[in-house]
Amino acid sequence: MNADERTVDLLKEIAEKYSLDKLAKVLDDKNTLLFKTDIFICLRDIVKAAENGENVLADLKEAKNIYKSPIFAVNPRKGEFLIKSAPDFSKAVSGMGKYSFCFKLSPYHIINTFLAVIEAQITNIDLDALYSKAEKHINDSIDYSLKNNPNWNKDTLTVKNPKLVMPVGAAGCGKSTFYRELSNVVNFSCDNMRYLLFKNFGPCFSSWESGLAWWVVNRATDTYLSMGYNVFYNGVNTDLEYRSPITMENPDPLFAGMPYEVKLVYFEPPAKLSKDELAQLKSINLWAQKIEELDMASLSPNVRSIMELIKSNYMRTLARTKDISEGKAEQNPFDILYAVPAAIVKLFVEQSFDVPQGENVVLVPRLEIPDDAERAAFYRKYAETVIQ
Repeated sequence: MNADERTVDLLKEIAEKYSLDKLAKVLDDKNTLLFKTDIFICLRDIVKAAENGENVLADLKEAKNIYKSPIFAVNPRKGEFLIKSAPDFSKAVSGMGKYSFCFKLSPYHIINTFLAVIEAQITNIDLDALYSKAEKHINDSIDYSLKNNPNWNKDTLTVKNPKLVMPVGAAGCGKSTFYRELSNVVNFSCDNMRYLLFKNFGPCFSSWESGLAWWVVNRATDTYLSMGYNVFYNGVNTDLEYRSPITMENPDPLFAGMPYEVKLVYFEPPAKLSKDELAQLKSINLWAQKIEELDMASLSPNVRSIMELIKSNYMRTLARTKDISEGKAEQNPFDILYAVPAAIVKLFVEQSFDVPQGENVVLVPRLEIPDDAERAAFYRKYAETVIQ
């Protein structure tokens, strides 16, 4: 039996043990997107390494994600990995009942939870301890907002039909300003969560870390929506494939069955690009050259303006995080700031030209408004249409 078949069999064990018909149907569907997703590829490579019959801990170093990066790396260049124990798949299947919140969600979330359980086994990280730490952070953020944000009201903090608000836009598009104008909406930021849970590792942005951080965010999202809180699912969310497990914009059965009322808030990019201009933007390789050394003279005016915005945003974040690391500035615990590679920032900008469609989409136009009060009023107008 090859690794793909063994992985499917493990997932079928979960479907049978917990009577999850929707998961079973996806596993029997040869045309599903499942087999092309990062969660399946990571799970399959872990299964392959664990059942290779050799040195499991050494073989796990070779387990790769969809991007061919080591799943359990901390610093692969230095040969640093977080691999403590071999996975116990039978125990993981039995332990899924503890996280039954995912059973009412999509098959994707069920499989993603199983992957998180296995990653926690291998890294010797306690999922419940992670979640407890996250829960305290979220409750502290709610208390902080009630004390400091005039838009919040304790008497109307929870509602009968809460919404999951998902912003779509690259860095600098106005998401943070928009969020401040929302009333009684809890900020679930993976950046905040990643830093809170894994700052001792950098954070390192490897698959195991991202998988566990997002699993905590997703579990918290379900918990707090169930309690009646409106939630701001705070990431760039520009990639359709990345956000479809929540929004179901892609109709594949893998993503079906989400019980949330989702509002997508799309922030227009800083300039409108033609097809050729977008191709020019995508052709710039910031992995191969530093953005501060990039010659922008040959770029079209629109592409140049976007690259200059990316550069200024990146350099500003770099300077700010340097001040924090040197003790010259303090990290805001509810709005974590750390440097993201310029190439990743550019990727999010490229993706942000793909406009989401549907009746649940609120479009926020791009306007440069220097005055703080006028800018706040502008975003407040759109915030009020999201939470009604």
